[in-house]
Amino acid sequence: MEKPMNIVVIMNDTWRYDHVGAHGNDWIHTPVLDQFAEESTVFERQYCGSFATIPIRHDIWKGRFGNPIHDWGPLDWESLTLPEVLRKSGYVTMLIHDTPHLINYGYGFDRPFHAWDMIRGNEVDRMRTDHFKEWKLDGFDKFRSAEMMALYHRQTKDWQLEEDCWAPQVMDATCKWLERNSDHEKFFLWVDSFDPHEPWDPPQHYVDLYDKDYDGLSVFWPRYDRTENFLTPREQEHVANLFAAECTMCDRHIGRVLDTIDRQGLRDNTIVIIMSDHGHYLGDHGLQSKSGPLYEEVSRQIMMVRHPDGIGAGKRVQALVQPADIAPSLLELSQVATPKDMDIQGRSWASLLKKDNTNFRTAAVSATYPTYSPTTGFIKDEDSNTSRWSDQGWTSMTVTGQRYTLMDFPERDRWLLFDRKTDPAMENNIVKDLPEEAEILHAELIKFLQANKAPQWMVQLWSDGPEGITAPEPSEFWKNVRKRGKPHANPLWGNIKG
Repeated sequence: MEKPMNIVVIMNDTWRYDHVGAHGNDWIHTPVLDQFAEESTVFERQYCGSFATIPIRHDIWKGRFGNPIHDWGPLDWESLTLPEVLRKSGYVTMLIHDTPHLINYGYGFDRPFHAWDMIRGNEVDRMRTDHFKEWKLDGFDKFRSAEMMALYHRQTKDWQLEEDCWAPQVMDATCKWLERNSDHEKFFLWVDSFDPHEPWDPPQHYVDLYDKDYDGLSVFWPRYDRTENFLTPREQEHVANLFAAECTMCDRHIGRVLDTIDRQGLRDNTIVIIMSDHGHYLGDHGLQSKSGPLYEEVSRQIMMVRHPDGIGAGKRVQALVQPADIAPSLLELSQVATPKDMDIQGRSWASLLKKDNTNFRTAAVSATYPTYSPTTGFIKDEDSNTSRWSDQGWTSMTVTGQRYTLMDFPERDRWLLFDRKTDPAMENNIVKDLPEEAEILHAELIKFLQANKAPQWMVQLWSDGPEGITAPEPSEFWKNVRKRGKPHANPLWGNIKG
């Protein structure tokens, strides 16, 4: 019988694929991930399915694309999840995170684990009610909402050291857990670090690596909008440098975890995955956000898999893979049978560690749950205190093929087609030049919807167009939000001056 294998997954929220040296970036300092890539199988074409933070984690833990795209909402009781199946198979399971959405408002992502540890205070986490009299924030209209900025100030105003930042705290908790739990026969550890998600506020010595002489306004938590509407070109450049600095800080502290794995003698029986959930537009396509159609900067994910036996070390896999593939892959690698009740829709990529297969998937579909916007512009969702930039009409689904990518809107006159080989920045829409390629990818989308049990209205919307289709009723979760109040609501209890 083969030795039991531990599993450690480190997920960093919003870390762009192209912000890692091992992925060809020549100005970002990520020595830890660069070295890890040499020891790992690097999946170069991993694309998110459901978008964003919470829907992606539904995909991963359930091994499903949803119906076929998961909406933003709590973990349902009916679905079996990867940590639950591993727990029932003798694994000690642990969640360490500072991603507030996993726990806040009863989202229940702690439920499948034996235990969980949350580093408090990030983003919407309602940790403190401390009063402050006044906070001067220059250029206030360029930042997130007053409520969010007040929450941020209340929870970080006493920070002094790098170790106070959230990513160092998360990785420190991870190191301590590994030291206390290395003697378990087998364990599954999920580390969910919200950094480098905004706010981008690393210690100054990281910022100095990229923008040492900047003396302008530091918009470390910009609102979601078109860049031209609120940031100068130099301010946007600095925002991008803040993001780079945050990535470098995260890289350093991931290194502490990898060192602890080695120090505790776990390297030879632990599979380690380092991945991101999605990226962020830093002025790309004119956007400072992650809203709008899902271009490569947002839809493409980091994923590196280090096998304890060195299988696939240094390999670069070109097969199209997605988050729903992770659950069946880890179950296969850990030799745990996949329960039929999981109703898995993803495919195991375990064989790709040994041999790449570019026919593994003919296309990858990435999307938010379909919604309709009656207007074009900056939209504030009063129910969830989120914001997005939207064009009038239905949201699109991004279909990534071997070479071409289609932004597939139900309204065909809005289609966008890009050749990633000749136009990697996806700036030149060639749908009128190559309509046949667009039709091939559109057919892949319809096949995806039908294969993954999409509701009839969704299939009809993309098959026949929007005429006669109305947006579905909100889920019971969102109905309760509207009835009981915004889940992210937080009074100021202090004065922010611009």
